[in-house]
Amino acid sequence: MRLPEYPSTASLITAYAQGKDRLTSLGPYFERPGRTILENMLTDVPDPTLMESVIKVRGGLSHFERRYYAGPHYPTHLPPPSPTQIKPVEMKMTMRWRGVLGYFRTWSSLQNFHERFPDDLHHVDARFPEDKADDNTSSSQDDVDISGGDIAVRFWKDLREEAKKSGGKYGVDELVLVEWPI
Repeated sequence: MRLPEYPSTASLITAYAQGKDRLTSLGPYFERPGRTILENMLTDVPDPTLMESVIKVRGGLSHFERRYYAGPHYPTHLPPPSPTQIKPVEMKMTMRWRGVLGYFRTWSSLQNFHERFPDDLHHVDARFPEDKADDNTSSSQDDVDISGGDIAVRFWKDLREEAKKSGGKYGVDELVLVEWPI
């Protein structure tokens, strides 16, 4: 996940989603190896031209080239691809900031974190007091509980603080572009 309008959030996103700290990151709570395969841009998936079953059943493939829909932000921990393999990000969506929090709430790692630390659900984060007033204007379509201060809310507010520092929009119903490189 990336917020291309706010490049300063990249390190926050990496620390939250891939970090190793069991108290401030969801990285340790993702199912492995599935999440690692995604973080590695699917490079762990074998080249099908070398798979015996493909060669036997279909006579092999005449051409295979990996493509990375990551734009200019290919992960530095992986071997560099050729320039023809890099394509623009295709998976992207503009959503309200409250929708970003709703997306975070779908992460299996968050559910696993809360199983391990159920008291985290009772944290309070007082940043953005204006959110309480804005919450009364939400439509049922965007009905995401923005109260509290669990790890997801704290991370969401960290991202919004970065957007605010950058002079960007950070209100719960302001729009933000989200990209998923793959």
